[in-house]
Amino acid sequence: MLRSMLISVVFFAPQCLTAAEKVSVTNYYVVNQEQVPAGEDVFWKEDNYGTYTVDEGPIDPGFVRCVGSGFGGPSGVNGSGVCVYGENEDTFTMRWEVVSFGFNKWHIVSSTGKYSGMTGTGTTKTRVASEYLAFPHRISDWEGELTLPDGD
Repeated sequence: MLRSMLISVVFFAPQCLTAAEKVSVTNYYVVNQEQVPAGEDVFWKEDNYGTYTVDEGPIDPGFVRCVGSGFGGPSGVNGSGVCVYGENEDTFTMRWEVVSFGFNKWHIVSSTGKYSGMTGTGTTKTRVASEYLAFPHRISDWEGELTLPDGD
């Protein structure tokens, strides 16, 4: 009995998975950030809305909302949050964590609709040159690998 169950798993599991695909995306969003003094540091929280374009990967361009919080100051920056991509029934959510100023790591935590079952990990770099920080918008480039279940 156990042998027949294992054989079933070996033959059917590969048909349900697709190989990881590279992804390269750019977020364009309006910054909605609040900063609160916290000793030598500043507590920040943000709720940013915008759009994203896809240079490479198995996803469609669309709308994005990124929410997060953390601390920044002389000792560095830390924080985390989520970004929700897509709209209606077809969305995916990535959780991100600050690694250093302008650099995050991310992983997919949920997905619905045509993205249901998607997994992935990667990194994000926010354009932090002084000319970008002067505007009320941000541009972030993220890349990594995504895997979508086979649609059959």
